[in-house]
Amino acid sequence: MLLLAAVPVGVALRGGDPVARVPFAWTPGQIEVAVQVNGAPATFLLDTGSEYSIVSTRLARQFGLVTTPRGTRDFASGVTLRIGSLTLEPRRVMVLPFDVYFQRGRPIDGVIGYDLFAQYVVTIDFQKKTLTLSKPAGFVRPAAAVAVPITFAGRLPVVQSTLTLADHSTIEARLVVDTGASQSILLRYPFSRAHGLLDRGGNESAAPSLADGTRRLVEVPVDSASVGEWTFDRPGVRAFTEPIGSAASTDTDGLIGNTLLSRFTPCIDYAGKRLLLQPVRR
Repeated sequence: MLLLAAVPVGVALRGGDPVARVPFAWTPGQIEVAVQVNGAPATFLLDTGSEYSIVSTRLARQFGLVTTPRGTRDFASGVTLRIGSLTLEPRRVMVLPFDVYFQRGRPIDGVIGYDLFAQYVVTIDFQKKTLTLSKPAGFVRPAAAVAVPITFAGRLPVVQSTLTLADHSTIEARLVVDTGASQSILLRYPFSRAHGLLDRGGNESAAPSLADGTRRLVEVPVDSASVGEWTFDRPGVRAFTEPIGSAASTDTDGLIGNTLLSRFTPCIDYAGKRLLLQPVRR
């Protein structure tokens, strides 16, 4: 269990002051935060790639939550989530088994998703391992940050990207900003198949999925990927080789994960429809 305490800001706030600062643990590729679920301590992941906050089936049983199916997933109401000094009261949370984490020795019991980002601008300082939460109306943009416009696919934040392949051809891709993903760039199956990327594939690998089990990936020879003013050389792009779960979606073309995001101090501003990227000196 994470023993992390929030550092709340005093009640006399100025316009540009953050509401709270919350430390996090950096498990290579993912952001772990201490939360309270109906008053009980737990460890959650911070995930812009999740359209809902999620609690594990273990916690759902512990609290006697009544789940209701919606499509292929189960949801529960009456769950209060507290992160740092802030209390989130989502109308409903998704309930999923978190066996994939417990089997790897990580006691993760949930995900903080859309509910947090819809209410606050979230700044992720990967160097200091701190989240800064600010009200959109009082948020002050860092002077060195470059803004990348975001649109939304449902509740998922999306940025436009240009992929340059090894033969110098280019492809436009809509990538979900996904702080729950440890990888660089992952491309969904329909997009990869439509552009013939699976035929160019190199080394194969596998990645665990919370909702869909282990999924197979193949390396795609991409020379560079551009997002806003930034270009990443040899970013390490992989594609899903099977249309399973979210890998089969056509709402977006793929996702950009923490391997690239951690090169910056990103500010995720849903209200302003922008991703602010401030480069980190290394």
